[in-house]
Amino acid sequence: MAMINRWDQWLVLLINQPAGRNELLDQFVLDVADSAVLKGGIFLAAYCWIWFEKGDRREDLRRMIVASTLAALVVVLTVRLMQTGLPFHPRPLHAPDFGLNTPLSVHPESLRTWSSFPSDHAALFFALSVPIWTWSRPFGAVAFCWALIVICLPRAYLGFHYPSDVLAGAVLGIVLMVVARGALLRTSLPDRIVGWSGLHPGSFGAIALLYALELATLFEDARHFALDALRLAGKLVA
Repeated sequence: MAMINRWDQWLVLLINQPAGRNELLDQFVLDVADSAVLKGGIFLAAYCWIWFEKGDRREDLRRMIVASTLAALVVVLTVRLMQTGLPFHPRPLHAPDFGLNTPLSVHPESLRTWSSFPSDHAALFFALSVPIWTWSRPFGAVAFCWALIVICLPRAYLGFHYPSDVLAGAVLGIVLMVVARGALLRTSLPDRIVGWSGLHPGSFGAIALLYALELATLFEDARHFALDALRLAGKLVA
């Protein structure tokens, strides 16, 4: 554990070294980290490409996309349960005497109450890279690199995650995607949804769009509404 901590500290300080010196750079990195288009938008665009691809593999690819997007929900829920169930892990931004350069674009209290281990961003977007890899090895490699460089690296720069958070999230996301997608593909659910998309394209498109928007933002709205409901229930019970 001590070796992991030293590796974490050395690498995150190396990535974070330019922070706190140039407001424009810090703001750009924060904008990249917060961009729904650069995160979920890019992956959902790739999924649309796969969905509408013509050829003999069309139906199998659509079944795979359905199973994968449902498996992504399993990934998000599992990681969130781990973040709340495991011992609290403060982010580098809030680690005392760590020597991190606080980016000029980040509020010092950002994400203070959210445990950093494992990284939910790494888990989800490495998981979403797996179906792209299944479809095309070159595009899959690009997807994995995109998840690491565009999505995870800025979060380390900003002090939101340690490298071990990202590594654990990536491994967890890939494993959960492979297992959950495989389990779903052994059921009739993907076939029924693909069949529904052909029979009722209007209702399917509307629901798929809403689900895709939530997926692109790590189900942020759904999580906020769920927390509001829990707080309301707690007040009613009290």
